[in-house]
Amino acid sequence: MNGSKSSKRFLESPRHPIVQELRRLLEKPAERRAQGRFVVEGRRLIEDAANAGLRIEVLLVGSGLAGDSAAQALIDRVEAAGGRVVWCGERIIRALSQTETPQGLIAAVSGWKPHHLEAAHLRPPVLLLDGVQDPGNVGTIIRTAAGAGAGAVVLGEACADLFNPKVIRASAGAVFRVPAVRLADASGLPVVAAAIRNRGWALLGLDPHRGRPYYDEALVGDVAFVVGGEARGITEKLAKQCTGFLQIPLAGGVESLNVAASVAVVLFEAARQRARDAGR
Repeated sequence: MNGSKSSKRFLESPRHPIVQELRRLLEKPAERRAQGRFVVEGRRLIEDAANAGLRIEVLLVGSGLAGDSAAQALIDRVEAAGGRVVWCGERIIRALSQTETPQGLIAAVSGWKPHHLEAAHLRPPVLLLDGVQDPGNVGTIIRTAAGAGAGAVVLGEACADLFNPKVIRASAGAVFRVPAVRLADASGLPVVAAAIRNRGWALLGLDPHRGRPYYDEALVGDVAFVVGGEARGITEKLAKQCTGFLQIPLAGGVESLNVAASVAVVLFEAARQRARDAGR
C-alpha cells in the first residue's frame, strides 16, 4: 500500500490489490499481528486513531462523500500527515464495510505500540480477561474500563483479537486510549496474575456462583478483577491464584449476566467507592 498520496485515483474493482490487502487485514488476525496494521471504519473512529498518534496509511473514501465538509477535513488531515487517499466506488465500500450502514470511510492504520504492562507500574483497578472470545464483549469491556477509570486491560491469548473490527467499533475508540495488551501465549495471563498478587494486590474473580456480593467488598485499594470467558468462566489455573471471588446477586430466576454487563457493574462500584473515599 505504500506509494505517493493521491486523492484523484478512483477504484472500482474489488479485486484491486489495495482492496484485497484491506480484506486480508479484516479477516485474518495473524496478518494484523504480523504486519502491525489493522482496519478502522468510520470518520469518528479514524479520527480517534489519528488522535492517538497512529498513522493513517491509506484512506478509502466513497464517491458519495464528494462535497462532504467533515470527510474533506479528514482527507486533508490524512494527506497532510503523508497518508494516501483513494476515492472509490460505493461497491468497494460495501465490500469492505463491517456495518449495515457504511459511512464511506475505511482506513488502513499502523503505528500501534503494544503496551508493556509491568506489575510495578500498574494503576488499579486492572482487568484480566481470561478467554473472553466475543469481540463485542471485549470492545464493550474496554469502553467500560475507559469510562470507569480502570488502569489497564490485559487480555489472555484465548481472547478476541484486540484489533478485530468488531472490538474497535464496540469500544467506540476506547481501544486507542486505555492501556490494553493481548498476551501471546497461554502462560502469559497466569504469569501476570502471579506478579500482581506477589505485589500484595487483591486478585478478585467474577463468578456468578461463589464469593461475596460485590457491594460488600472493599474495592478501593490495589485490586485486579479476573473475568472469565462466556462459556467456561475463569480457568482453574487462574482461579487458584485469586484471593477471593465476587458475585452479583440476581433476582427473577436469572442465573448470570452477560460478561460485559458484569464487568460494568463491578467496575462502576469500584469507581463509586473510590470517589466516596476521595471525598472524605
